[in-house]
Amino acid sequence: MNPRVSINLCCYNGENYLREALESIANQTFKDWELVFINDGSTDSTEKIILDFKERVHPVIYHYQKNKGLGTSRNEALKRSHGVYIAFIDHDDVWLPEKLQRQVEILDKNQDTALVYTNYFKLMPNGKKYPGNRKMQPEGDIFEYLLYYYSICLSTVMARKGSLEELDTIFDENLGLAEETDVFMRILYREKASYIAQPLSVYRIHSSMSTVKYIDKYPEENAYMVEKFKKMDPFFVDRYSDALNYYEAKLGYWRARAEIAKGSTKKAREALRPYKWTDYRFFILYVSTYVSPRLWRIIHDLKDKWVYGGG
Repeated sequence: MNPRVSINLCCYNGENYLREALESIANQTFKDWELVFINDGSTDSTEKIILDFKERVHPVIYHYQKNKGLGTSRNEALKRSHGVYIAFIDHDDVWLPEKLQRQVEILDKNQDTALVYTNYFKLMPNGKKYPGNRKMQPEGDIFEYLLYYYSICLSTVMARKGSLEELDTIFDENLGLAEETDVFMRILYREKASYIAQPLSVYRIHSSMSTVKYIDKYPEENAYMVEKFKKMDPFFVDRYSDALNYYEAKLGYWRARAEIAKGSTKKAREALRPYKWTDYRFFILYVSTYVSPRLWRIIHDLKDKWVYGGG
């Protein structure tokens, strides 16, 4: 008999944090699950860790492949998943024990809900932890809201497998950082979401995470994602004109972040200049580039509140 939930975990060289992620899966109060683990060409002890988990704790569908990237890996995981619902977790994140149980209950009761996301904790390198979303996030038809303030963390999501399979393509293999954003946005373009305000996942911030190492690719991948919507729907730009203007400003902000990371306040300022009048928050960010990278970073620490609407 197939499990209710398939947990998809795709990993490349995850030995530093993988054991903690696996323990959090094993400690779930909801037990009717399978773990589908894609080893994307790891060269560290990842394979030893997952095979030990498979032997001691719980059956695992394990697949090793040469390194192909997250888009390909996530598609491979879905192909091997038997559950009605798909839950996602990365090797450096952690779930709280009630996470799966709470989400299954919502999806069972709400047949028009395609995806459930939850609040989460951000775990900083200094060990401090705080909520990722500091205010209530929306439910139902939330696509337009997400163009303004994208607040979905991958490790908080459980989706209907059927909703994923209805997409023309699932994970876009051209994307390496925004592949999950692209999928969730395409689902929520036509279906509804539910939200759990309680933090049920821990999202770890560290220097080796892809969104830090390849920060300059993030705005370009998000721009590519929006262009796909424009091609898909001839009325997309007219329907979401205000949200898209704000979205373009966010792309400028992300490009500025990449330049600040390289130490160039001048290029950061150039990236933000076209959008400085979009909103007072972008103006403050723009002005801060005239002062110092340190001031920028202080403002950046408030980004959930000032830019992403998570405050």
